[in-house]
Amino acid sequence: MAPRDRTATKSREVTPFPPLPRPPKAPRLPADPRQSNSAHTIGAIASIAGSEMHVGGPNLSTGFCASAVDIGRLRAALEHGLARFDEPQLETRWDEIFDWIRRVVRTWVQRCKGMRIERRQIGIWIELETQDDLGYYEYGFDVFPRRVTKSK
Repeated sequence: MAPRDRTATKSREVTPFPPLPRPPKAPRLPADPRQSNSAHTIGAIASIAGSEMHVGGPNLSTGFCASAVDIGRLRAALEHGLARFDEPQLETRWDEIFDWIRRVVRTWVQRCKGMRIERRQIGIWIELETQDDLGYYEYGFDVFPRRVTKSK
């Protein structure tokens, strides 16, 4: 028989069911000319740094441009990923679901400066603030994890 502390550790390593889905791949779109100043600045810093350090910056390569976030596609991707969870699971696993939503949005939306994710009685409210070289943009939308979508 295994010692108690070892059994307790193993039970914490069990992945809850259902597992979180892999974050969906972000759409690949052409480079946004409205972000050329930022891309140029980050590129210059990276070339100066060379191999001495790693340079991190905003997402300029995957997903929707800051000025043109396709809320419908983003919401559909989030709802599809969350459809496997019922209300009690959303409630008890909110921390990991919150993190999953945050990762998806960061991958799907370029230059996201601010994000608010709020659990509500019948869904999830998401607010985003994005930025490109020409300005700031604000988006807000609901995600309904249990929404049944009609297939075409």
